[in-house]
Amino acid sequence: MKSVKNKPAVLGRLALAILVIAGLLGFASPAQAQVFSTCDRWGAYQQDDWSIYNNIWGENYGTQCLHVNSVNSWYVDSTQSGGGIKSYPNTGVSPRTPLSQMANAGFTYNTSSAPAASGDWWNWTADLWSTGNQDEIMIFTSWQPQGPAGGWGTQIASNVTVGGILYQSVWQADPGWNVLQFIPANQNDEGYVDALATWQWAASQGLLRNTDFDTMQFGLEITSTSGESKRYSLNEYHAWWTNTSGGGSGI
Repeated sequence: MKSVKNKPAVLGRLALAILVIAGLLGFASPAQAQVFSTCDRWGAYQQDDWSIYNNIWGENYGTQCLHVNSVNSWYVDSTQSGGGIKSYPNTGVSPRTPLSQMANAGFTYNTSSAPAASGDWWNWTADLWSTGNQDEIMIFTSWQPQGPAGGWGTQIASNVTVGGILYQSVWQADPGWNVLQFIPANQNDEGYVDALATWQWAASQGLLRNTDFDTMQFGLEITSTSGESKRYSLNEYHAWWTNTSGGGSGI
């Protein structure tokens, strides 16, 4: 009879334990659940104004699969070798707003990358574009190989602070459009970038052909993973933009 009397209490404790475990799994599941996956080179996930794009655009590319956990989080498993950029998986939005009407644009990021081998080449970077792709501003956050990074083209500035970030160098190139590359003094796997401040600085220096703020992207340029499948993750990403008339969007 004693065991029968205690049975409801035992079942109650068991039920509570199950609920606690289920709750913990519930908290863990958003980070694990995927809302979208693709191995298509042009595959993309869309949520409102924001897109997450696999974007395997280079020549002699290998395989790359994009896995989207949410509009704020994704990762790629990529296998690349040889020279030349193969892909730029990224999150993007297109404000398409004249600079004079932009109020703000920026983002926070948290990234992680597979342990690097000597033949790995990649860089996490923002990509800002003007109307008609006349101008491209690249804002590097981290890269491989390690050590001081150099841009390509001509170095036009050094040790300038823009939007609270010290850039050891700024480079300009013309492969058919105007490219500016901002190389920070220190690599960071997480941080904040004031994208509009960078755009405004470039405009104030007379470095832009078209000042309309068309597109804001953040992602990873991959050249080589030493021929091995490696994982690169945008663990958490929050971005926003607004204009003076009240328009805007954020994630």
